[in-house]
Amino acid sequence: MAGRRGEAAIPKPRLLEPVSSRQPSGHTPHHHKLFPTAGFSSVTYRVSTGFPMQNRHVLRAITAALLLSSALAAAAQSETSETNSGLSAADTVFIESAAKDGMAEIQMGNTALGKSSDDKVKALAQRIVDDHTKANTALKTLAESKKVSFPSAPGKDAQKENDKLAAMKPAGFDQTWSKAMIKDHQDAIKLFTAEGKDTKDTDIQQFVKTNLPTLKSHLETAQQLAAVPDARDQAMDQASKSMAGTMDSTPATASTATAATATPSTTQTPTVKSLTPTVAPGAPAASSGAKH
Repeated sequence: MAGRRGEAAIPKPRLLEPVSSRQPSGHTPHHHKLFPTAGFSSVTYRVSTGFPMQNRHVLRAITAALLLSSALAAAAQSETSETNSGLSAADTVFIESAAKDGMAEIQMGNTALGKSSDDKVKALAQRIVDDHTKANTALKTLAESKKVSFPSAPGKDAQKENDKLAAMKPAGFDQTWSKAMIKDHQDAIKLFTAEGKDTKDTDIQQFVKTNLPTLKSHLETAQQLAAVPDARDQAMDQASKSMAGTMDSTPATASTATAATATPSTTQTPTVKSLTPTVAPGAPAASSGAKH
């Protein structure tokens, strides 16, 4: 289409600006701008330099930018999904709970090493410290690979329990500590057994499979340690009851006889009666010979 003098001819179809809009020849804007029409489904652009731009070139640029942005977002989401693949909320709770329980066992084991004088108790305490330290090291590596926060201290209840044990006198410490180990390991075995059945994560399954036998071994030894004082106490109680029953069934006469035997006897001198008759005052004296 021919333009008037002094004006450049502008193609009519597919331009952002109205067909009647024309720029005078020689017009040079200070900067370039893109003006989109309404809706991206049929985007048309016109560069303010006065020269037209084909829609397909602009669409390609926009599409490329959108695809790049989507690809970056998908990559970030894919990375998160892969690191937490198959990890459920229950798995996360298990990792945190098992870590805190392990720290508590290490702490209580060290307490027993410092307070107990029993070699068997101290041997179990050392095993607990060593085994749970090893398990927690592996669990921390597992937690990091799953992007799960790893606790830095045992739970509050476990801390209170350890404080009570640390404040005990040595006389009753071994028995109380052994029973605490029984309860704690029973709870840990339940936790590990349930997680081993429910989890779909193969790494957690392997961790449970590796450490569950160790927990059972600790429990068995703790039960053996606690059984010795219990058997001794039961025997002493039975002996005390037997003695009390024997004393209650003894007849009162036997008790009296025993008391009489225990009382030292007093030596008595027999009284010798005089053959000389006693003469009352004023009475005549009896003759010594017989009357014929």
